[in-house]
Amino acid sequence: MERSDRYSPRAILESRSSHLNTCSRLVREKQGCSRCMSSLACSRPAVAWMVRGVCMTWYKKSPPGRTSANDQLLCAGAHIERKVKRLVVCASALASVLIATAGAQQPLPSLSAQASARSRAEAAMRAQDTPAAMREYRAILAADPRDSEAWTGLGVLLYGSGQAAEAVAALHHALELDPAAPHAALFLSLSEAQLRECDLALPALSSNFQALPAGKLQRLTGLTLLQCSLQIKDASAALQAAATLQQRYPDDADVLYESAELYTRMWSDAANTLMTKHPESYRVHELAGEVNEAQGNIGQAIREYRLALIENPKLPQLHYRVGQLLLKEGAPDADEKAMTEFRAELGDNPQSSVAALAMAEIDRHNGRLAEAASGYALAQRLEPGLVEAQTGMAETLLAQHKVDDAQAQLQKIITDHPENARAHYAMMLCYRAEAKLPEASREMAEFERLQRNTATMFQDRLHALLTGSSNAAPADVARP
Repeated sequence: MERSDRYSPRAILESRSSHLNTCSRLVREKQGCSRCMSSLACSRPAVAWMVRGVCMTWYKKSPPGRTSANDQLLCAGAHIERKVKRLVVCASALASVLIATAGAQQPLPSLSAQASARSRAEAAMRAQDTPAAMREYRAILAADPRDSEAWTGLGVLLYGSGQAAEAVAALHHALELDPAAPHAALFLSLSEAQLRECDLALPALSSNFQALPAGKLQRLTGLTLLQCSLQIKDASAALQAAATLQQRYPDDADVLYESAELYTRMWSDAANTLMTKHPESYRVHELAGEVNEAQGNIGQAIREYRLALIENPKLPQLHYRVGQLLLKEGAPDADEKAMTEFRAELGDNPQSSVAALAMAEIDRHNGRLAEAASGYALAQRLEPGLVEAQTGMAETLLAQHKVDDAQAQLQKIITDHPENARAHYAMMLCYRAEAKLPEASREMAEFERLQRNTATMFQDRLHALLTGSSNAAPADVARP
């Protein structure tokens, strides 16, 4: 018999039963406990001690002279026999169970093999070798289908590979095995969103976006939440997600793009509703004017704005917009027509600093320097931080040959706003008026550099104050 067979449960039980039966026979044949115990010299110690204990117990219990030695032996033998029978019954039952289950028992997966496969999967993920990582996770699951961590890892990889349906199945397995499996619920919601099942995905996306620390995973969750909210037309949730994303990732290109998509979609929806429900409203004409202006259709934009003004002559900033578009058209009488619009704007809205500034610019360009100085002064009173009004005043002082006053004001502007190209150009004119040619050359070089590197000019600033658009025409800063 092989060594492994000798020490199997069945072999041990059969050996013990055989030795106890032999001992019982020897006692019944009146050969004494000494023979019985000596016959166990080569048997297992546990069996020998059990039989020895039975024999000694019966000898001690029998008082001298009351029971013969043969009776004692017979009695002991009978008790040993009963113990043997009980042991044989129990042993047979136990052996049957062990033998029956031994064949059906599945071998446990090797822990070291599983750990090695998991390490290889993690190494493959770090190396961005997705197919290799998937193979390792599938190998782990083939050995142990109840490994929730492996199901989660496989689901994450499937999601990242664009296999959203397979990812959903794998992540469902992970959550069935362990409802608290880390990241399983999050990537399940991301996969559902990829399948456009946003109703299912939104609750987990929202909770995880709030709970996750700032980083790539939170950013991904927030962007998906924004897209899903847009898909189901939940503007409030989309706006909240966009606001949080812009606060935490203000310079992120994807965040800015998705936010622009959101605002454009909302603008378009609101505009369509406006035109559907109020087709004759002056607001429809105003909106049409803005669209045409953005597209460069200047003449049509002016017509739409004037139609809006017919219905509501006191619309804020609309006269100013018409005046700016007239200047952009460049007709011979553009300055005069634009001045009329700016005056109307200032009359309807006495707090319009941009209207006062625009009038001062026209006056300065036409040589009406006293009127220009008054206009710039008014614009600065209405908006003290309006740097275009400060620069225009310095240029007016220079035109009045007040070079020192102009230079002092320009130096302050350049100190506070070093990227202001118009101020550098005016400073160059001051140095040239004083015959300081090296200084004038330096300022001209700086002006040209800023012209190349920035699209924010005087007209951009005026336009942005009203429309928020960055598509304004550049200012004519070289016009002294």
